[in-house]
Amino acid sequence: MMKIAFLFPGQGSQSLGMGADFMTELASAQAIEQTMNQLTTPNQAVTLSAIMKADGDATQLQRTVYTQPAILSVSIMAYQAFQEKTNGNVVPVATAGHSLGEFSALIAAGVLSFEQAAQLVVNRAKLMEQATEGTMAAVLGLSAQTVQTCLSQQVLPAGQLVVVANDNAPTQVVISGTAEGIEAVTPALKTAGAKRVLPLPVGGAFHSPLMEKAADTFANYIQEQSFKTAQIPVVCNVNAQPTTDEGALKANLKSQMCSGVQWTNTLTTLVETLGVQAVIEFGPGKVLTGLVKKQYPEVDCLNVFDLPSLEATVAWVQAQASSGANTTKPQSLLSV
Repeated sequence: MMKIAFLFPGQGSQSLGMGADFMTELASAQAIEQTMNQLTTPNQAVTLSAIMKADGDATQLQRTVYTQPAILSVSIMAYQAFQEKTNGNVVPVATAGHSLGEFSALIAAGVLSFEQAAQLVVNRAKLMEQATEGTMAAVLGLSAQTVQTCLSQQVLPAGQLVVVANDNAPTQVVISGTAEGIEAVTPALKTAGAKRVLPLPVGGAFHSPLMEKAADTFANYIQEQSFKTAQIPVVCNVNAQPTTDEGALKANLKSQMCSGVQWTNTLTTLVETLGVQAVIEFGPGKVLTGLVKKQYPEVDCLNVFDLPSLEATVAWVQAQASSGANTTKPQSLLSV
């Protein structure tokens, strides 16, 4: 039996024109488009979907307040299109999403409706855009453990802070903190073997303690929503562990804003603990499947980000079913 996981991207995967053919062709995508326009741009002349168009406003799309709702929308458009094409018969062993993508993963696991997740993401994006203290930088060529060791050995100026924010791959790490703190640790990181330390064009120190105030406010929005027990385990960013417990999923969403994203360990959990042999990434870009290929080249990687990629992924699923990848549940194309 082929074991499969559903993955959902986070901020940074956005591009003009994403989701355009879904919104043109699919009624389910048009319903998502309408909902998100109402939540993000209710009284504005230019809607979120207009900002997202191929000839839209790239500067506006880069704003967190628009980026996050846009990526959530396109990810779920892609996911729902796949579900419609396969009659919901592709059953994953788990879902996971990178940072913002965890909201999409919760939708796929039956924890939240799209409307609930959309409201949460709109509020989260506003809070994160307002939290302008600090910045982030990518560290290339070092492991998260090496970066953490290096940071722990530095004596920063008073009031400065730097933490590991994203452990994306064994040699791809993102640090977050005050601008002066990141500048101070950069020489030590390069001495430790970092090939590059690249400042990132972000509006704040995401996934760091500098987001605690925003996280506390966001916790109030989370408590307003009713979470369901997950039908499929969600491997969470904060601890890289699978859970179906709604209480844990709520707590993890708050913690995620000021804690690091353990993506390397998330993939380890999926592949080495849960036995995942294939992943499908739903949403714009191919960032997550790229990270899977780096860490586990033997895992099959599929993407659904537009209609042609949807058709290609469905064809792959059908080929797996025809070859006998699933032998115990005839009603399913793939099974856990």
